[in-house]
Amino acid sequence: MLRDELESLAREMEFRAGYQRVATPHISKGRLYETSGHLPYYAESMFPPMQLEDEEPYYLKPMNCPHHHTIYGARPRSYRELPLRLAEYGDVYRYEKSGQLAGLLRVRGMSMNDAHIYCTSEQVHGEFRAVIELHRTYYEMFRLRDFWMRLSLHSPDKEKFVSSEERWTVAEEMVREVLRELALPFQEHVGEAAFYGPKVDYQVTNVIGREETASTGQLDFVGPERFGLEYVASDGSRQRPWIIHRAPLGTHERFIALLLEHLGGAFPTWMAPVQVAIIPVSMGDAFLDFARKLKHELHDELFRVRLEDGQDSFGKKIRSAETQKVPNLFIVGQKELEADAVTWRRHGHKDHQPFVPTTAAVEGLKQMRAQRLMDCFADVEVPVWSSR
Repeated sequence: MLRDELESLAREMEFRAGYQRVATPHISKGRLYETSGHLPYYAESMFPPMQLEDEEPYYLKPMNCPHHHTIYGARPRSYRELPLRLAEYGDVYRYEKSGQLAGLLRVRGMSMNDAHIYCTSEQVHGEFRAVIELHRTYYEMFRLRDFWMRLSLHSPDKEKFVSSEERWTVAEEMVREVLRELALPFQEHVGEAAFYGPKVDYQVTNVIGREETASTGQLDFVGPERFGLEYVASDGSRQRPWIIHRAPLGTHERFIALLLEHLGGAFPTWMAPVQVAIIPVSMGDAFLDFARKLKHELHDELFRVRLEDGQDSFGKKIRSAETQKVPNLFIVGQKELEADAVTWRRHGHKDHQPFVPTTAAVEGLKQMRAQRLMDCFADVEVPVWSSR
């Protein structure tokens, strides 16, 4: 559920920002990763090859970028198509050592909120700025304020970095300029860039004090050359595009781990695995029939709803739902039955709203979901419905 809701959020935001969604295979021939540079530079982080019908080895994909480059290069491109933004929730695989694994924070199979933007040199600044602003939008939405920026640069002394000092200088200054323009504080670290270009990481500290990279944006001037990517410019000449790699939500696994820690498991209504728990005050037939009808109505509106119709006492059901941090409790008693209403309790709030008409309650939930209100925070205003 959490994965679905995060992906739905990103899909909508990326659609509005002009991204096109793509899907790519989980395995590919080794030659693709030879071309991209992953086999020469990151073979130790890739799963061992598998031998299929022919002699060439196949690999589980460690990154989505070579596949997206293949899509871009599948046909001639014009400058009129740029910027071209390809987005995918792609599953990738890393052969992490067992001692490096850490819950959801570091795993061997992950779903990445990935995209690649192909653009002209004149478009790089605006596109990279938009990428960093998209990162910031997500972080502000989830109140992830305790983060800092890490600008990773190349080192001329290390073999892994492609030798082109002039292009490295240009690319790194482009990224610096965007960060300064947005007034974002950042630290520079020499020798930590990707082999194809500089990168900006959003760094956070987890509950045990360990520094983690939550999301990243990277500028790439090597991929177009390795894959022979071109576009026809307005003057008819053939030019190489620039590529921006970005994953503002990182991987689902790591981002969910960070949210679990940050929110303490108390997710907002739009995201919660169980959005509503209906709790009758007793197991009488009339109460249960009313509660079941309300459950079906909410289910038809695509809400994740649970009816507490077990044998536990009313008080224990309330405590259980509170312990599980269900964001909304709809309590049904005799007065609610007579008024076709519910008493609405929200997790983490002492006050409750008595006798909210069921039609108003359902409409209120729909508004909270549509607006993606972060109602898990006490200072977020949610609609108050009159009992009249």
